[in-house]
Amino acid sequence: MKKIIVSLLVVLSLSTISYAGQNEFCAGFARGYVSGYKQSSESSFDPFVPFCPFQPFKRFNDPKSDYEHGYIIGFRQGVRSGYRR
Repeated sequence: MKKIIVSLLVVLSLSTISYAGQNEFCAGFARGYVSGYKQSSESSFDPFVPFCPFQPFKRFNDPKSDYEHGYIIGFRQGVRSGYRR
């Protein structure tokens, strides 16, 4: 019984930690998408931001902050979407 309770607590704490990181990533993604879209489309209106993707694993040169990582990915996607307009 104790093993089950400890296992549940570990799983819940890990999911909470990953959710907090995903929140920061998604906030950065949304901000980066809007900036990239506005820059490439030369529009002053905020575009509709697509759903936040799952955070990919960080590579060697990626920033340590989840927010900055999301911003970079969102900016690149926003630039691509702005050119298609």
